[in-house]
Amino acid sequence: MFRKKVLVTNDDGIDAEGLCVLVRMLREVCDVYVLAPETNRSAVSHLFSLSGPLRLKKTGEKSFSCSGSPADCVIVATVSDLFGVKFDAVVSGINRGANLGTDIIYSGTAAAARQAVLYKIPGIAVSLESSDGNFNFSPLAAFVARNLDKLISLSSDKLFVSLNAYSSDNYDEAVFTSLSERNYNDSVRILDAPDGFKYAFICGGELVSDGEDFDTARSGKISVSLVRASPTAEKIIVPQEFSFVDG
Repeated sequence: MFRKKVLVTNDDGIDAEGLCVLVRMLREVCDVYVLAPETNRSAVSHLFSLSGPLRLKKTGEKSFSCSGSPADCVIVATVSDLFGVKFDAVVSGINRGANLGTDIIYSGTAAAARQAVLYKIPGIAVSLESSDGNFNFSPLAAFVARNLDKLISLSSDKLFVSLNAYSSDNYDEAVFTSLSERNYNDSVRILDAPDGFKYAFICGGELVSDGEDFDTARSGKISVSLVRASPTAEKIIVPQEFSFVDG
């Protein structure tokens, strides 16, 4: 029987519980290959390396860590002969914490799925939130494994799939959602240091969310969002005249 070949990565790092649980569940239904950052690379967005080598370390059967970002991991695994296979999908996660709405801009988890789609490989990003600090990754990982073929079919050469849920012992519904708006209410503290420099500290404020994916996940369901991998530009309906320097 044909078994799909799936690359698993994340931004929490090679030893993260969410990745380990996801790999274990996926191995029951497909051939799993792992290339994930050697340390936590959360919120690096679509960072990738343009200079210097990336350090790879074998961590198990068909498994390596990488000194680079999540996007680096996808590029190395899919373009090089490290594994010597053609992947049927890239699954990124399970992230410890939500990647809802505006989070996707900053998320390394989402960036890995996006990079896959840019390479014409189905990409799936999976994230789990917790209301009490306890994370039960197994039910969401089981959902991904059980519905892997369907999730792959939802991705395309333009869209990656973003799954979000709140930690639960079980799920009984998944809902297609649009993306929410997230206001982080950030503040910045600037301090003068004895070394003569000023240091700026970005401090997160009270997070305010409004939109379908957030409401769906908070209600105990799995949020399924189809996200464009490539940026789009709005067409200008009213003609504009620009000024230029003469000569």
